[in-house]
Amino acid sequence: MVSILVPVYNTAPYLRQCVDSLTSQTYTDLQIVLINDGSTDGSLEIMREMAVEDKRLEVYSQPNRGVAATRYNLLRMAKGDFVLFVDSDDWIERNTIELLMREQQKEDYDIVSFQMSRSTVKNDNVYNQEQIIRLFLEHITFRGSLCDKLIKRDLFENLEVDKTVSYGEDALIVWQVLMKAQKVRVLDKLLYNYRVNPSSLSRQHFNGKKFSAYTTWDHICCDTDERWPQFSKIAHARFACEMTQILRDAAASRYPHNESVRLLQEEISRDSHLIRETGISSLKMSAFAWLVSHNYWLAKRLSRFTR
Repeated sequence: MVSILVPVYNTAPYLRQCVDSLTSQTYTDLQIVLINDGSTDGSLEIMREMAVEDKRLEVYSQPNRGVAATRYNLLRMAKGDFVLFVDSDDWIERNTIELLMREQQKEDYDIVSFQMSRSTVKNDNVYNQEQIIRLFLEHITFRGSLCDKLIKRDLFENLEVDKTVSYGEDALIVWQVLMKAQKVRVLDKLLYNYRVNPSSLSRQHFNGKKFSAYTTWDHICCDTDERWPQFSKIAHARFACEMTQILRDAAASRYPHNESVRLLQEEISRDSHLIRETGISSLKMSAFAWLVSHNYWLAKRLSRFTR
């Protein structure tokens, strides 16, 4: 059985399309769990209506706690052998689960990853743990999203979820799962349809919640230094890239030069040279990393040219 886990927060206009794509799957041995995270737009009523039509739908509701806490609660309710997360404003192709399960059973893969509609770099390969750790840290053809991966449920056991992280929480969960995965299949198949939703946190005008991504990448860097020292430079280069993107967005939104900004500037200043040294991103990213770490006000004026 596959457990499809859906956190729901104020996505009423898109929710039916999302859930219809799950209940119409050609693979039918499914548990579909939806948690309403304090929606105020009628999402809960839609979920309850659809649950009457398909008994595989399990609907729960909670006060608003944020996506990290909601994902954790969803995992506690999962009963399947495998888990797939789907965001409630997106949808998947009708044969997604069938294709993923057929692929998984070829070599008993711990994770089967696939493409989302926003993916641009193709990859079709099998990786051992060391290889997939490096690929994750490079963050080009294998990223930190939970929604493009079918994962064995037992890999989530004893998961440590930092509920204070509201941006980059997926990457932290994926990272912990990779610590247990031995064989990963990456498919060059476009199966997930990602909707650019202007109300999602990633598309909103910059706010301080995005600084919580610092916790994610600091954790990943510490783990890498301890367990995968051969990849330390790549991890710290990625840390600098991720923090640079946050400061770029902050600068573009004219966010004040406060203590959070200064902390990220210090981190970027220390590691920005590794971006060029490891080659994990462009020369433009390397140059902007140096700029934003030394002159936040000038970065504000130039941020629109780095998008």
